[in-house]
Amino acid sequence: MHKFKIRLNPLMKKFTSLALIGAIIAGITGFVGFDAISATSLTTQETSGMHETGLMIGHVSYEVKGMDGQIKHYFQSDNVIVDRGTNCSAQAIFNDAGSDVCTLGSGGGFAYIAIGNATGATAEATDTELDVDGSGNGEVKRSGFIDALITPANSGIVPNVDTVVSIASSPFSFSELRATGTSITQSGLFDQGTLGGNMFSIRDIPGPSLTGLPVLNTDTLSVTWTITLT
Repeated sequence: MHKFKIRLNPLMKKFTSLALIGAIIAGITGFVGFDAISATSLTTQETSGMHETGLMIGHVSYEVKGMDGQIKHYFQSDNVIVDRGTNCSAQAIFNDAGSDVCTLGSGGGFAYIAIGNATGATAEATDTELDVDGSGNGEVKRSGFIDALITPANSGIVPNVDTVVSIASSPFSFSELRATGTSITQSGLFDQGTLGGNMFSIRDIPGPSLTGLPVLNTDTLSVTWTITLT
């Protein structure tokens, strides 16, 4: 029995040391974990309390109908909100009496949709108008004033509801074109009803064959721009 106790004692010391080290590590880990959780909790609470917003997301849909009223082509995608669009938005919201970064149009806001047929059109954030190609193809039509439908935000429900602006054009017609028609390759959202003005956003239209949406002189094209503010 005495030999057994002598052999057991070092093992007990070893296990005791390991247990002590484990307890120390667990205590340190627990302390760090508690601190991290506290920091995260405080950060989350602060951000939630401030309710920071400011993101704008644009989405566009296109619908081509034939003379029988049936849908021939449909396409939808996100747009590119251009630099002038964000500049003019800031100008309109915070200093509409001046022209620090934008001379605001007098058309009642970004309420006009333009479509164009330039070949090889490429939408970029630095654009200020629809593209014009080497053959002179560019903007072909612009809508009249469109009274936007605005759905208000509601942060009092779960999930929260963002502010959504819907700008839907009356159908564009192409009766003045030759029977072969054309391909609509781009569209933009502007703040006046005539050529020029400030452009808020732009979108290339690849279409079914990546060369635009083909339209005949008997077709119509409806464009709906949706801006989500979150």
